[in-house]
Parts: sequence; C-alpha cells; structure tokens
Amino acid sequence: MKELLFYAVNREYIKYLSMYDEHVSYNKDDIGHSRPYLGIVLEIKCYRYFVPLYSYKEHYEKYKNNPSFFFIYDRKRRPLAIIKFSAMIPIPMKMNVMNILNYSEQDKNYRNLISAEYRFVNSNKEEIYKRANKMYVAVTQHKNNFLKTIACNFKLLEEKAREYKNI
Repeated sequence: MKELLFYAVNREYIKYLSMYDEHVSYNKDDIGHSRPYLGIVLEIKCYRYFVPLYSYKEHYEKYKNNPSFFFIYDRKRRPLAIIKFSAMIPIPMKMNVMNILNYSEQDKNYRNLISAEYRFVNSNKEEIYKRANKMYVAVTQHKNNFLKTIACNFKLLEEKAREYKNI
C-alpha cells in the first residue's frame, strides 16, 4: 500500500466548499499565528479525498468509539491528534489545490509532532483506508442516519468539486 503523505489544502478551495456544506472544516487563522490545515489524501471510489487531522483535545475522549474519529498516538500511546473522517472533502483529480506540507518551514516542536503523527498514520494506513471507505458508504448510501447528520455531504461536495475546476 502506498505511503500516506500530509498535505495542506488551498484555503480558497476550502472556503468555496464551506459555502455549500456547514460540516466542511475551515481553518481560521489565529491572530498572528497560522497553522496549515493538515490532512492525508486517500482514494475513495473515483475521488481523491482530503481527510483532515485535528489537534488532540481532552474532550475527544468521549468519541473513542465514534466511527468518524481515528485517534493518532505517540510511541507511548499518548493521544496526539485525530483523523476526522466525517469532515473529509473531495479534491478534483486534475487540480492543484494542495501542496505537500514543507516540514522545514515549521518550528522544531511542531516538526516533531508532525513526524510522530506521520509514523503512526503510515503504520495504520490499512485501518485508515478501511474506516474512510466505511464512512463514505454509510453516508452516501444512507446506512447510518447519525453519521449523515454529522458528516459532510460527500455527493454534493463531489459535484461542487467538479464545478470548482470550471470556475
């Protein structure tokens, strides 16, 4: 299986999709501080999907059994981040809306965090693919009403992704 890389998505594209779906996560800049909207890209059905990573917050513990979340741990099994499948968005195949994150531009602590997340993600990529596909099917084929209420409307966003490249 192919190595999973981290990407930062073009803010204009995220802003565009967020106009059509309230579940699209939009990375708002903190005053004087801007971190990239980081995620992985998976192929799901006929689309590339950007699946965002979120910094770990203690209140995420209550979501451990929620299929829309996948926890990322360091080597000591401390939570570092989550992958949020319900917020994944389609990326047009022939469109350059993302760039591989340049780790050298980040401070040392952030680079170390990203490196630990990267190791964990790539050692669990089969499970990540499995869960992403399961989320996609559950939402698009109406197999789980709860997930449908918390997830992006994948079919609508696929349509908007096709339209975006024509704008």
